[in-house]
Amino acid sequence: MTLSAPAPGLSAAEPELRWLAITWVNNAGASLVKTVPLTQLEAAERTGVGFSPVADAFGAAGGIDPAHRLAVPDGDLRLKPDASALTPLDPALGWAWAPGERWLRSGVAYGGDQRHFCRRQQEALWADGLDLRVGFELEWLLAEEAPDPDGAPRAAVAGGPYGADRLVEGLEYATAVLEAIEAADLDWLQFHPEYGASQFELSLAPGTALEAADRLVRARLVIQRVSRRFGWRCSFSPKPSLERVGNGCHLHLSLARAGVPLLQGGNGPAGLTGEGQAVLATLLQELPALMALSCPLAVSYQRLAPGTWSAPFQVWGVENREAALRLIPSEADGAAAHLELKVADAGANPYLLLGAVQLLAREALTSAPALPAPLIGDPAGLPPGTVPRLPTNLTQASAAFAASSVLRQGMGDALHGALLDSQAAEVRRNEALSDREQVLASCWWPLVGGPL
Repeated sequence: MTLSAPAPGLSAAEPELRWLAITWVNNAGASLVKTVPLTQLEAAERTGVGFSPVADAFGAAGGIDPAHRLAVPDGDLRLKPDASALTPLDPALGWAWAPGERWLRSGVAYGGDQRHFCRRQQEALWADGLDLRVGFELEWLLAEEAPDPDGAPRAAVAGGPYGADRLVEGLEYATAVLEAIEAADLDWLQFHPEYGASQFELSLAPGTALEAADRLVRARLVIQRVSRRFGWRCSFSPKPSLERVGNGCHLHLSLARAGVPLLQGGNGPAGLTGEGQAVLATLLQELPALMALSCPLAVSYQRLAPGTWSAPFQVWGVENREAALRLIPSEADGAAAHLELKVADAGANPYLLLGAVQLLAREALTSAPALPAPLIGDPAGLPPGTVPRLPTNLTQASAAFAASSVLRQGMGDALHGALLDSQAAEVRRNEALSDREQVLASCWWPLVGGPL
């Protein structure tokens, strides 16, 4: 089958694409999908494909949480692809991909849709004259098909931390990943072995909030696909095993007004402008609440341990990798200043996280707390109580999220309330488990990355 005209977002030079995977990401951070023939793209845009609201009551283990407010059989939504973001997924097999947003059958946007929330915040930011650029660093563990005797993932590729030996040992895999990433039209900046055993990292190119979230969703799917082709599994779990370092998914962001950067060229610390200081101060203040979105799994908090470069304290710093908010200032090398949020992992729904970041950036320009001095050194080495610790479990983060009037008002009651139910479900799933049992219950994340 050959399309009579290229689909939106694709060039005439693309291989023949026949099927369209339309994905969205639920409150548990899982990517869900419906597939249509690519020839039916216009019909899918117009009327959508059915999806029950109950899918946002799915927990991290895949089942429906009976206590969730959306755990009911009533109602239906229509998942509509955003054709402007349509790209190849696996062109060699004829697959294209597009992100979806859910709508009521009346044609009104569904208030609980995560990507639509991110879109609304992006448009509001633009209306305020601001432009946010953001990119993700995605880490994963590459594991053998058979786990260790205790059920934890078994490292698949030998080699040391950041080691060229690991790259060489897994060169065919690295080549296949990068070829597949580029075939899917994913712009990337860096790829390398990470610190942990058989751990890799891919840095995606920056874009708008919607572009960055879309790229992260698609990159995860591509990496899963390539890993399975080699007979291996990939785990994006924040903590695949107690003995290994965890997987982060840090985000890097910059902000400008009318093309003028807000994180450089000012008179504040490390060149921050007044508005840049306000944004950083607001993010810092709301960080405990934001963590319910950036670190949404119970096991996320086992990764955030002092002294492990995971940044579990509520501080910011200049080029300080133990600061939860790390400012990378502009220097003589000409690189633009940007901010890194280190307390984030791949369990997060990127649309929710980036929607909330944009919401807080807008809030900062109307009212912002004073920005404290940047922290120098490792906060874990300071006397206890010197600097505040971020939430040490999802219960604490969810309580902060519930108390955030900014996030509640910006999200609306439907989305905010559904997220609180999903967070409560994740807490219940893990509350009777030991640390090791928690890790084993989530070590294959996402769910399709390993045995059920």
